[in-house]
Amino acid sequence: MEVKVVKSGENYIELEIQGEEHTLGNLIKGYLLKVQGVKFASYSKPHPLFDNIVIKVMTDGSISPKEAILKAIELAKADANKFIEEVKSLEKERK
Repeated sequence: MEVKVVKSGENYIELEIQGEEHTLGNLIKGYLLKVQGVKFASYSKPHPLFDNIVIKVMTDGSISPKEAILKAIELAKADANKFIEEVKSLEKERK
């Protein structure tokens, strides 16, 4: 995975991520929309034959776009950890 900043401003960032596809793009976009201060979040896959996505984020100024991305990643990690713990507890119940 390689991340490049394509465009950047005070309340906007556009990142190109090499080596990733719809799964990561849709996940990050969904969590970005849960972050307070994010006005717009989207991702696109510019070409079907290349493994890259572009993530776009616009905030209202109460949070920087980079901070919003980091917060979205932390939310995703927290939900993934909750899911892991739920599966582990189901395994324990079956034994």
